[in-house]
Amino acid sequence: MITTTRRAQDRIEDLFNLAPGDGSGANRPAFSQQEAEAMLLVADWARQAGLEPGVDPFGNLWCLPPGDGPFVTSGSHVDTVPDGGRLDGPLGTVLAVEAANRAGGRRGVLVCAAEEAARFGAGTLGSRCMTDKLTDSDLARMRDANGHDALSARTKYLDALRELPILEQAPLERVLAHVEVHIEQRADLRERDLSIGIATTIAGPVRHRLSFVGEVAHAGETPVAERHDALCAAAETVLLAEKLCREYAPHTTVTAGTLRVHPNALTSIPGAAELGVDIRSVEGGRAQRLLQDLLQGARAAADSRGVTLNEEPLSASEPTTMDAAMVRAAEKACGGLGMRYGRCVSFAGHDAQHVATATPTALLFVASENGVSHAPGEAADWRDVEAALAVLVELMQGLLGGVA
Repeated sequence: MITTTRRAQDRIEDLFNLAPGDGSGANRPAFSQQEAEAMLLVADWARQAGLEPGVDPFGNLWCLPPGDGPFVTSGSHVDTVPDGGRLDGPLGTVLAVEAANRAGGRRGVLVCAAEEAARFGAGTLGSRCMTDKLTDSDLARMRDANGHDALSARTKYLDALRELPILEQAPLERVLAHVEVHIEQRADLRERDLSIGIATTIAGPVRHRLSFVGEVAHAGETPVAERHDALCAAAETVLLAEKLCREYAPHTTVTAGTLRVHPNALTSIPGAAELGVDIRSVEGGRAQRLLQDLLQGARAAADSRGVTLNEEPLSASEPTTMDAAMVRAAEKACGGLGMRYGRCVSFAGHDAQHVATATPTALLFVASENGVSHAPGEAADWRDVEAALAVLVELMQGLLGGVA
């Protein structure tokens, strides 16, 4: 007889094998045919567990227990970053199905769509639309590298899911509580000799685009005093971001993650440089304060070179404090089973932070073996995975009686 852990491993491999990336990772972009195929596979597993799958208007997969009464849910996502790891998303999704398989009853599965930000420059699209944080107009303004907007992509994605029932709305009003399980995305828990982390806070990301506009000129014939080099101004800003990241640590971080240069020619002085910046903090207001420090430095760098700076806010949100009663309930479940657990924070964004605005929500992390995330090297000790599943089953059972 196949064990729960073996089945979970096999199903994670099944999801991976749907769309291997160009390297050794997985490639299931947000609102893509590959994400839709993964959703259909999960829906089939859910049927085997006695659940009834359907898709809400925002692309999220709901696997509902029979009847029309209240229930608790668990789940994560199945889309990936380019050449992503096996566990980010699928681990929590597969464990949610296994929890329904193991315990049955009023346990459902919620798999949110388009969680990763890699394709459209914004993530958690399914959960944010479901909780009225994004509109169709917002999606229409988001575009991928090929110019496709997120709203049109979602329409094609939903068409690929047409064999599933389309729900008129997300049944959030029936959800007593939600639990998301996720692979840890750093090495904190392993360093603390813990198997499970219980998130108390999820960082609020602030994202900005800085466009420096100078003058294209000949690399050999233009004296340095006459140059208006957009890339130099951007480069100074990148180094300032690194400096501020050290100064604001450990509760706030900043990354200059994208850079586009025009004309991007070896023999030309860059006339334009576009920089994408990601700031995250688990302390209210700190991300905005860091942003202001960064913008002040970017303006000074631009002015000193006779370069114009255009500033474009992309998104901004404050940290999410997880429901205290849910944290205690998770601790009770871990303690009752003798698990090694502790509280933690998450600098990565998760659907849980948005679902938490609609229903009591917990976010649990399974210890990473090596701290690798968003890459093929993601790994976990399967004994920790089995521990997380036991906690999930125990926690969901307790939540059916109301959050303690």
